[in-house]
Order: sequence, then C-alpha cells, then structure tokens
Amino acid sequence: MTTSTTDAPSPRRPGHVAVLGAAGGLGQGVLRVCRKEGIGFTAIVRSRPERIADVPRGSRVTVVTSLADVRALEAAFVGADAVLTVLGVTATSSDRSALLSANMGPVEEAMSAAGVDRILVINTLIAAPPGQPASRILRFFSWMPGAMGRGAAEQQAVIDALGNGAFASLRWTLVRAALNARGKDEPPVAAPEWDRRVHSWLPVSYEAMGRWLLEEAAADAFVRAAPLVSRRRR
Repeated sequence: MTTSTTDAPSPRRPGHVAVLGAAGGLGQGVLRVCRKEGIGFTAIVRSRPERIADVPRGSRVTVVTSLADVRALEAAFVGADAVLTVLGVTATSSDRSALLSANMGPVEEAMSAAGVDRILVINTLIAAPPGQPASRILRFFSWMPGAMGRGAAEQQAVIDALGNGAFASLRWTLVRAALNARGKDEPPVAAPEWDRRVHSWLPVSYEAMGRWLLEEAAADAFVRAAPLVSRRRR
C-alpha cells in the first residue's frame, strides 16, 4: 500500500522589498535570498551603488544620501511591499543623516507617501522590547568607545522611539536577532519572549536571517511586536 504525503506549504514572500542598508553584511544576505527566490528589490545605499552587483530585471539600486530626504526615500520605496531596515553604525555612517533613530519621522512620511505600511527593523538579541528599560548588557555596550558603543546607543534609541510612538501609522516589527557572518545557515526560531526550550544565544547566518525577514514581511506574525530570533536549541 502506498501512503501519500503532503508537502508543507511554502512560506509566503513579498513580491518586492526596499532594503535600507543594502551594502552591509545582512543587506547583502537579504539580496542573495531575493535573487535566489525571484523577489524584486530596491537596494538603498548612501554611496557607491556599484557595490551592489548582479541586479536582476525588475530590481534596482538607489542612492539616498540622507534618511532625512523624504522625497528621495519616497521614490525608493515606491513599488515595495515592505521596507527592511538593516542599517548598522560604522566609522563612515555615524552622522545624524545616517541614523534611523534621528529620522524615523521622515522614513514614516516617505513610506506613507509611497503607499507602503510594512517595515521590519533589525536590532540585537540583548535588547529589551520597546517600552521597557534598556537591558544592563546593552547599556554596558553603549558605554564602549568607537563604533560598537555608537551602534549600541543607536539600537537603544530606535527602541526608545518605538516605545514613544514612532512609526505609529506603520505595521512595524522590531527584530531582536542573533546573527553574524559566521552564523549557521539554518532557519532561526522566533518568539515574543525568550523560550528556554527552543532559543539559544547562537547566531544564524546573514542569509538565514534575511530569509526569515522576507518571510515575516509577508506573514505578519509579529506586527508591532519585538520577537527574539536566534538559532534553535539542540
């Protein structure tokens, strides 16, 4: 006797995404997934668009030098089903025009003008959710000198802004994520709170996290929430 089996349905994907911070490690991971799965993208960079190679038909690279430039952002967001914000703070991107926390109003205005209301914002696994005090470990990192300290302070500033009503007109998700370039390429687990049965502190790869971001952009499982996303506990 033959037993029939039914494959699990494939996760939904957006048709086109706008990626803020597309030239960074996670941004490039998102673009790799888009290319593999036929998802259109607008890769948004501050300079040197030639860093984004292999742009499929229907996708594009757009230079937006300042996150305060509503008109440039609006043009970049047109046609997107969702915006993925995967920005980091580096030695060359620490000025106010490059910081999401300082420009959440212009980003929201540009999205509304472009007819897009879904945004995912990457953050760190050690962050507390919006509306709660900063975690001790994130406060510790924010006191460190250099890009690491500025990056931690920026991550907390975004969290505080969301807790104070930023992106109120948008369907936002703050992704508290464990990822790095050497993370494992496997699907992460996600939950609103830490679950000792499934979560670990271990990171997944940029591509694995990029795939999860694209799935969540369409699934809407964590709208106006801050899920913890990390490698599954073994």
